[in-house]
Order: sequence, then C-alpha cells, then structure tokens
Amino acid sequence: MDFDFAVEQIKLVGLEQGYEVGEGERTFELFIDNHHAVAYKIVANNSSGYIQVHQWECGEDGSGGKYGRGVYSLRSYSDVAHFCQILVASAFIRARRRD
Repeated sequence: MDFDFAVEQIKLVGLEQGYEVGEGERTFELFIDNHHAVAYKIVANNSSGYIQVHQWECGEDGSGGKYGRGVYSLRSYSDVAHFCQILVASAFIRARRRD
C-alpha cells in the first residue's frame, strides 16, 4: 500500500466532511470542534506496515483528555476506505449542542 496516497485520501475525506486536519505528513490529528468532539490521531509508519488510528478519550466531566491506544489498524486500501466511511458517518451523526 502506498502510504502517501492512503494518508492523502484520509486527509481529503476529513476536509470534505468538515474536520480540522492537523499539520504533519505521516502523524497528524483529525477533529471536529471542541464540544462533543470527534477526534483521531493518525500515525502512518512504514516500518510497522500499517496506519494506526487513535481515538480521543476523556472522562465524563471532560477532564483527562488524551489519545488512547490504537483503535484501528489500516493495512489495505479497503481498510482506508472503511475508515473514511467512519469519518463520514461520525461527522453526520455526532452529538451537537443546540444553539
């Protein structure tokens, strides 16, 4: 799998769905707003052979936030497509505060 191509697809889908895309070529964050956030840290490392995805975790009161252990290992283009679908679905159904 061409990691540069796969990472670029993740970034493009994230941008298209309204995610903020952090700086970095192989390690970066994808997130939507600070309230009821959907956030991921992407780590693409050729030596591991896959792209690892970590999800933001925090306590119920909003304290102690950090990226947890890897929740997804993207090893193929199909895996990347599935993760991009997660990005689309998460952006669509995430909790929103009423104005």
